[in-house]
Amino acid sequence: MAGQNAKEEKALPFERVKMEKQLNILKAFSVLRKEGETNVSYKDVAPLAGISETNVSACLRFWYSIGLLEKENRGYRASDVTVEFFRKREWGDEDGAWSLMRSHLAKTWFGKNVISAFKVRPSMSEDDLINVLGSASGAVKRDNTIVRSLRAIVKLLELSEFIVKDEEGNFRLNQELMKVVRSREVKLPEDKDVIKVIIGEDSFIVEIEALKEFVRKHGKRLAKEETVLE
Repeated sequence: MAGQNAKEEKALPFERVKMEKQLNILKAFSVLRKEGETNVSYKDVAPLAGISETNVSACLRFWYSIGLLEKENRGYRASDVTVEFFRKREWGDEDGAWSLMRSHLAKTWFGKNVISAFKVRPSMSEDDLINVLGSASGAVKRDNTIVRSLRAIVKLLELSEFIVKDEEGNFRLNQELMKVVRSREVKLPEDKDVIKVIIGEDSFIVEIEALKEFVRKHGKRLAKEETVLE
């Protein structure tokens, strides 16, 4: 909403329900929408999902915040993307379903931040990803509950193959997403000692040689076909 702090805390998954089970909640909403049910509440979904009413209720805020559920009067309904995702799965099109999910997740706050992080570091551990997500989430305090919620997001990204594990057990960005990453070419001036870098609302002065060293150490040398420059 206009006027809100850009660093406002984001809605995070309810950490006490496994991500696989939370997907059952979305499936239940999808089924009820196809059956013509309206103003669906957590009480309607709980028996279909096999999860207690209290836990279903606690899960909904996150899924609504990323557009996979929509508000409908006093209840919720599955979004068009959610309905299509489960329709594809019902007909055995797992690849098409998860590709659709990846495309949607790429537009979320955490999807965008993970893609940006992989532009700098082509391989990251789960802890690396949790740190990236924690910073982007706006969480004021790092505690066990927050970390478990962030780990749930990593699990969602892994289930959807938004990120995939390499032979060393670290994560890499799905190459399907690398092909649509948009980037901007930046040429560092050779006649200056420092450069001004703006991140969000904050400005920094960085030594150009230090920035070059960082890019050489952490950056990935990209082939021309891997990115589309703005």
